[in-house]
Amino acid sequence: MAALNRKIATAAMMGVSVTAALAGCSSSDDTDTKSSPPASSSSSATATGAPATPDGDYADGEYSADGEYGTQDSSIGVSLTLDNGVITEAEVKPHATNQTSRDFQERFADAAPELVVGQDIDDVDLDRVAGSSGTPDGFNDAVRKIKEEASQ
Repeated sequence: MAALNRKIATAAMMGVSVTAALAGCSSSDDTDTKSSPPASSSSSATATGAPATPDGDYADGEYSADGEYGTQDSSIGVSLTLDNGVITEAEVKPHATNQTSRDFQERFADAAPELVVGQDIDDVDLDRVAGSSGTPDGFNDAVRKIKEEASQ
């Protein structure tokens, strides 16, 4: 159990440092908007509320979901592969048709997999990534849906 706790703590610290580094490189003219404030003010990969099931209690496999966010019915596609509750592959598919929103989604799609692959799905909660503050909400919504599906 101690080894598992060390592994989780190490993964969480790695997520914090990578995400914080990316957040520091984001542009200050981000026009990507959200309908509600973020759950936390930090830019990190952290647990979001109570997990749907205990750690590692998700069926292994490939999952896909569309995450909704913002005030203009924005969405983004997320595909994850899980192995014992750990994300082993991640792909993000932009859905936006507006060029500005599409740019934010594409930058997010390029950066997000690096932040979540190797992380326990229960520890993933992205905030501002690659200059985008709204798209991570859609990603987190898709992850929530995937967790629900994988726990059934």
